[in-house]
Amino acid sequence: MIRAVGFDFDGTLIMSEDKKGPAMASVFREKFGLKRGVRKEYEKLIGKGYSRDDKVEKLFEYFLDRKTTKKEKKMVADHFGEHYVKNMRFCPLFQCSNIIKELRRQVDFMFLLSLENIKEVKKIAGHCGVAKYFDEILGGPTSKINNFNHVLRKHKLKPSEVIYIGDAHSDVVASKKKKIKVVLLGKKHTFHKLKEDLSADFVFSSLCTLKK
Repeated sequence: MIRAVGFDFDGTLIMSEDKKGPAMASVFREKFGLKRGVRKEYEKLIGKGYSRDDKVEKLFEYFLDRKTTKKEKKMVADHFGEHYVKNMRFCPLFQCSNIIKELRRQVDFMFLLSLENIKEVKKIAGHCGVAKYFDEILGGPTSKINNFNHVLRKHKLKPSEVIYIGDAHSDVVASKKKKIKVVLLGKKHTFHKLKEDLSADFVFSSLCTLKK
């Protein structure tokens, strides 16, 4: 019996990935004078389970050939967050996002889980009118694995009672590590391969084709 359903945010409920590359490029241009290549390198890191801090570390190593300091990491996070929230002001929700309303009536607990900064996720989810459907909103810098641990422990759930809906390899990997059932959303030309490679429990081409 499924008692809880979790949703990934970026790429699953909200169309934001195309906004993040330009936002990070703006940060590195404005703060470090890097005018080219940041967007392309950042987009290579999307969907691989890296937190924002992880991505920033990799960008520093690639472009500046050094590790970032705590002060720089916070500065990048704050500046990126401003761009991210600003770009989401028009609420680019995917079609059929109303499925969360239907699921809300069918389960005991609903949660939203993102790798992006939790404060920004809460702000955007509230602004876009979907926060009210979730009992808990979770995000970075805490990892997905640790957030899954929190959900299972705090709400006394068995992994078999939880299903998580996401759109990336990392969503399947994290869910499988905790033995949580996972729905993988993806384009038709890729999702069959993802299911074979990562053993998603259910695969659908989009949120609109998700069965009740």
